[in-house]
Amino acid sequence: MFQKFRAFLAPKAYVLFSIIGFASVVGIGYALIKLDRDNHMSAVRLDVEQALYTATDQIRLRFFEAELVGNKIESALSVSDGIPEKKIGRIVEDLQAHIPGVLALALAPNLQVTHSFPQSDNSSAIGLKYWEVPQQLASVARAYRTRTPVVDGPVPLIQGGSGYILRYPVFLQVDERNSESFWGVISIVVDAEGLLKAHQHDIGDAANYIFNLREIKVNEAVPPDLHGAVELHKNQPVTTQFAMFGSKWQATALPAGGWPSYSPQSPYLLGFALVAALLLVGVLLMYRSLAVKQRNAHALLAESIDCINEGFIAFDERERLVIVNQKYLDYHPALADRVVPGMAMSELLKLEVAHGRYPEAAGQEADWIAKRLAQFRHPQEPFLQVIDEQRWLKVTEARTPHGYTVGIRTDVTAEKRAQEAAEATDREKTEFLNNVSHELRTPLTVISGRAAFLRNSEKMLQSRRVKMALESEDTTKEELVLAVNTHQSFVSEQGAKIAESAKHMLRLVEDLLDWTKVARGQLELDMAVAEVGGIAASVAEDLRPDADAKGLTLTYSADGEAEALVDAIRLKQILYNLISNAVKFTDKGSIHLSMAQEHEQISFSITDTGCGIPKCDLERIFQRFQQVDGSMSRQNGGLGLGLAIADQLTSLHNGKLSVESIQGKGSTFRLSLPRLDPAMVLQKTG
Repeated sequence: MFQKFRAFLAPKAYVLFSIIGFASVVGIGYALIKLDRDNHMSAVRLDVEQALYTATDQIRLRFFEAELVGNKIESALSVSDGIPEKKIGRIVEDLQAHIPGVLALALAPNLQVTHSFPQSDNSSAIGLKYWEVPQQLASVARAYRTRTPVVDGPVPLIQGGSGYILRYPVFLQVDERNSESFWGVISIVVDAEGLLKAHQHDIGDAANYIFNLREIKVNEAVPPDLHGAVELHKNQPVTTQFAMFGSKWQATALPAGGWPSYSPQSPYLLGFALVAALLLVGVLLMYRSLAVKQRNAHALLAESIDCINEGFIAFDERERLVIVNQKYLDYHPALADRVVPGMAMSELLKLEVAHGRYPEAAGQEADWIAKRLAQFRHPQEPFLQVIDEQRWLKVTEARTPHGYTVGIRTDVTAEKRAQEAAEATDREKTEFLNNVSHELRTPLTVISGRAAFLRNSEKMLQSRRVKMALESEDTTKEELVLAVNTHQSFVSEQGAKIAESAKHMLRLVEDLLDWTKVARGQLELDMAVAEVGGIAASVAEDLRPDADAKGLTLTYSADGEAEALVDAIRLKQILYNLISNAVKFTDKGSIHLSMAQEHEQISFSITDTGCGIPKCDLERIFQRFQQVDGSMSRQNGGLGLGLAIADQLTSLHNGKLSVESIQGKGSTFRLSLPRLDPAMVLQKTG
């Protein structure tokens, strides 16, 4: 049912995909055209901005030069009795040569024009009285009030057209007290078109730019029509503001033909987009027929191998990866994104070896890969392969009649671990039984032999001597007493050996019982406040004879009395096991038990001069049935439970047991217990 529904939807999905593809190509084409238009628009606007900024810089520079000319003329007037016409004429000629846009320079002492340079072209301005012309009087009055140059414009000019006038107020010194009086005004007339002439970005060319320059009055908002330049306002012109002679000015510009609607490249891009869309549709139609067949075949194969609960991988005749299922990738999660169809088997092996997937290849990567490739090219029997030192895979490979190589990976980790656990348990059980039988046989042999010897006491030499002394009439009392004492000493010695062996066997059995209780969680502690220094001292005293018997020196030291919440019997057992272990593995030298109080802990240290423990065995000495020498021929007896029981009892006391050892130079066992906490005492003792 699902397959039929999927087959029904497939053509419709293809049509939808074709429409989306066509629309995507058209959309991309539109986006490219729009992007090209925006880039072209940005380039044109940037060019206008650069032109406008250049023009405003040029305007300020030229009016600054005009101001300098006004300053020169003011200086000339201050040192002359009248008006030095020749000198001023030369200054004006130089100014016009440098700034072609300067039309005239007028001198107006007492606000009436008396001189105009050049005189031949501007004679009509002579006699003009500024107070009679309100339009010009405003700028003159402002220059007088501020005592600074003022630019006025754009204004209609007598010479024709429009332009800008620089009003330069002149104040001359009238006496020795540096008092000044207003002389008049110097007016420098600049043609608007000439003001904007430049070698680059000639913004004054009406064929290229529409330009507007105006002064922004104080507290005046920019009018929407920009002084009549409605076209500028509607077409979003480039606008900048700048300061000049204490006033704020606004310059506005845009291309003469307006902003471009599209880029010159837009028609070509549109044609390219349409052709690409048609080609895409054609390719999709051709691909459709091939894709359907290939998809059906591939879907069947992929669904089949994905249903397998084993890793599957297949390579073609050139050893290139063709297909791999998810289960195989799950075995190599770190490489899942890099295992892709088309990669060679050799590349896959190098990738897996580089990531440490095969521990047995370490140090011989090239040889291992060569051997594995040979095995891949000539598959035989299945084999086990370890990956990550944590997982075992059963690898089965075979070649198909067409030269393909397929491989199946079966995870046998659980079976392998179960096998290893069973083997380890069997080895541990065998070693334990051998150890127990050996350890129990030793004291039992002593007990049995001594008991049998005592049972046949009538055959003992000491018994016969007593009997002979009693039967002989010549035996003196002293000889009889000596014979009896000798017999009693012999019997006591045999009984002591039997008792010692029985005690040894009892200790072994108690260790087994204690470990069983600890392992089952059935061991309960009788916690009470105790002076642990005294417990340690008594253990050292009890075990000193054992040390003396081996020619060892057992000493004890403490930094004072210390109380802790402990089970005194179990604490004694812990120290007994640790010191007995030190005595057992020390042939000569000394053993020292010390107690120190450190912050919130009480620390016991048992230091010996014995054989020490190899570094590789430090992690397992607290495990059950463990000794550094685990064979039947080991020199020291015991079941290997003493340190394991001590470690478990320490954990029950919320303590810590650790060891530091140097092989051949002895070892130090360190037991740390928490110091007495009154709150804990109340909680434990109820």
